[in-house]
Amino acid sequence: MDTRLDILTGMSGASQLADEYDGMMAQVIEVAESCSDEDWKVPCPNEERTVGVVFDHIAQGNPQVVVWVNEFLAGHPVPLTAEELNARNADHAHRAANRARAETVHDLKEGSKRTSNAIRSLTEPQLHQTQEFAWAGRQDVAWVASAALRHPRGHLKSIQEALGR
Repeated sequence: MDTRLDILTGMSGASQLADEYDGMMAQVIEVAESCSDEDWKVPCPNEERTVGVVFDHIAQGNPQVVVWVNEFLAGHPVPLTAEELNARNADHAHRAANRARAETVHDLKEGSKRTSNAIRSLTEPQLHQTQEFAWAGRQDVAWVASAALRHPRGHLKSIQEALGR
């Protein structure tokens, strides 16, 4: 299902997106909580990071989407380059390499609550506000907010493949 199209045609786009996001994050958290210490250290071949670092990356991505949405709503473009994003991700991977599983799971839970509330609070007119988003060109707030769903979905698939689940 294309969340962005549902938002653009639905009666309560923000609520629908937040509900889908909540469902995705419940899956992410369930898998994270089910991981053993050994699972946490398994490399994700498509990610060049361990399972634990990818979970922590998801946890860090939740609030970043809210920052980007707020930038759009304030009329500011997001000038991030692919190189900057890659550098941020590499720096994060280094910092999160030995982070405790409990801390990451806590951040997944708390960050997803705040992100869900932020998405749910968006109005229909806000969802349609547009601005430039880095390499993606002109996008609307609905597209930016739906990154909160797209981002963990792709990483969860990678984690599950790495763990053979």
